[in-house]
Amino acid sequence: MDIESVMPLLAGILALAISIVLARTYLQKHKVHHLLWSVGMLLWAVSDFTQLYAMIVAWTVPMYLAYFFSSIMLAGFLGAGTVCLVFQKSRIALGYAWFNVIAAIALAMTIVVTPLNASALQVAVTGADPITSPIANAIAAVVNIPALFTFAGGALYSFVRTRKAYALLIFIGALIPALGGTLATVAIPQLLPFTDFFGILVLGAGFYLSFGTGPA
Repeated sequence: MDIESVMPLLAGILALAISIVLARTYLQKHKVHHLLWSVGMLLWAVSDFTQLYAMIVAWTVPMYLAYFFSSIMLAGFLGAGTVCLVFQKSRIALGYAWFNVIAAIALAMTIVVTPLNASALQVAVTGADPITSPIANAIAAVVNIPALFTFAGGALYSFVRTRKAYALLIFIGALIPALGGTLATVAIPQLLPFTDFFGILVLGAGFYLSFGTGPA
């Protein structure tokens, strides 16, 4: 197993562990942002594990559908969690969380009932347009565009307002994978597993400090 395969494995394991910790924290404190972050990190783990499968074996239709759904919706749920943390008990925050839940249901139904360009799975996956349907890609855009601003932007706003270390770490952790994704579309896809791993690492530290158990 080469280093490019090891990184998604490590990132997936780390994302799954963070998701479990966040779920346990939600059961203890009943804060909705912990639940949303937990779902987002679980989807991130699914995204990494499906990428790992494709690297070792090959893309299959079920694996790609799981990858596509998880890679799209993880940003939405992480962004919704950040908004619910910054604007606690706000109707706008809860409305945005429900928006992502409805979008997830719509995306899941769309990718199941619409045909998939299976022949395109034979080439490296750096984008969804040639493979999934236009409707699925439209839902992906509707989710991802605000997610970028809510996840990274919400954390930055929280840091500016409160000067809390966890908000800065969440902001940096959101930017690192976004940078990797941008570089992947520009022809440097080999950096994506590394940016994913380090992004999750920084996010994990930010989530931990947000529990109020870490140092200021």
